[in-house]
Amino acid sequence: MELFWALGLFRLLPEFRRLEAEHQEHLKEELALLLSRWRAKGGFLSAYSLVGLSPEADLLLWQGAEDPKALQALRREMHRARMLGFLEPAGLFLDRGEGGPGEGALALFPYGLEAPSPEGARLLLGRQVALLEGPLEALFPLAVAEGGYLGVPRGFREALDDLG
Repeated sequence: MELFWALGLFRLLPEFRRLEAEHQEHLKEELALLLSRWRAKGGFLSAYSLVGLSPEADLLLWQGAEDPKALQALRREMHRARMLGFLEPAGLFLDRGEGGPGEGALALFPYGLEAPSPEGARLLLGRQVALLEGPLEALFPLAVAEGGYLGVPRGFREALDDLG
């Protein structure tokens, strides 16, 4: 079944690191709980850490839903979370495609993929974007060569903890 996809890239602002540790923890927990509630609403929602793998973004959220209004509703609720004041949007890619997240690392190619998929990787094609899922070691060279974003799957709280 084809779903609407939203792939949001975010970069942590340096101001976050200047906050007291207790305040940082509270903000991360608030956003992680919000995202966990949304995961239970249907469709899917997954987080990927891009820390150390991308100079432009630190966090990737991939949402899939049957109704495009759900994509907008999540972003609306996220804007109410105080942590989002410290996460700068670095990109948003909207598409439609079949399939959803599995267990492996994810490589996002916002404008498609010219190269063949490496062995052991699963290709998810939207109408515009291409996603490869598989072992990090297999995806890394292709993401570098093709200019994709590479992320490691994490739970919501783990992905936020990776930020700092």
